[in-house]
Amino acid sequence: MLKIAAEVPPGVLVGGEEALVAQTVLRSGGVRFVARAADVRREDGRIAGWAESLGAGVAVAATPNSGNSRFEAGPPGAMTCDAGVNCGFVVPDFASAVEQFSVAVIYRSTGEAKTLAAVSTGKAGNMIFLAESAGRVVLKDRENTAEVSLPAEPTARARLVVGSYDGRTLRLRLDGREAEVQGRIPEMRHRADFLIGCRSNRPGLTKTLGQSLLHEVMFWPDHALSATGSAEDAAVLRALERYMRWGW
Repeated sequence: MLKIAAEVPPGVLVGGEEALVAQTVLRSGGVRFVARAADVRREDGRIAGWAESLGAGVAVAATPNSGNSRFEAGPPGAMTCDAGVNCGFVVPDFASAVEQFSVAVIYRSTGEAKTLAAVSTGKAGNMIFLAESAGRVVLKDRENTAEVSLPAEPTARARLVVGSYDGRTLRLRLDGREAEVQGRIPEMRHRADFLIGCRSNRPGLTKTLGQSLLHEVMFWPDHALSATGSAEDAAVLRALERYMRWGW
């Protein structure tokens, strides 16, 4: 047996990927929602919220989500979204003006997850949403100013998708591939909500609600990963991809 008399960082050894991701997300200013029993908030028997993994707050059930959410203990745990039914959550007023952001989702689906996450500036504003449909994952805004997408081959495995916007460019990462498109998206510099599994905190839009198992959702409310090319951003992306490779 080989023994090394030295301390090593948590990401060096197989099995330390989850701890590395947790530390990296926290250091980079992100929040992380993990589908586990300890973070499910219930009221009168229904799921009323999804707590952030390190106690940074709670994403509350969207207004149309009147007890529709279901939690599967797994492992791995998952929040279940059903087609045509609002099972989503919302972090209201996360920013007074959207300058930039990133979102990462670990999920499973049959190819029609529809809405995975969204940043919405309200009915009079605009919205940027991350969705899966017709064999592609797409990041775009509601006004069709800019759109970037990548093919998503059917798989029974969990997959990781990362989307970001830095005020000038939409970027998308999926299964080791990257794509980007230039575009200044209008009406985003307003007070905004972050939504998980839906695009609105109001009834309607049922055609945008698909089927998925949401295992983890990570959100950086004022940071666009991949935009700067910095060592810190690269470390976050490496940690996420290592986590997927060895943890899933």
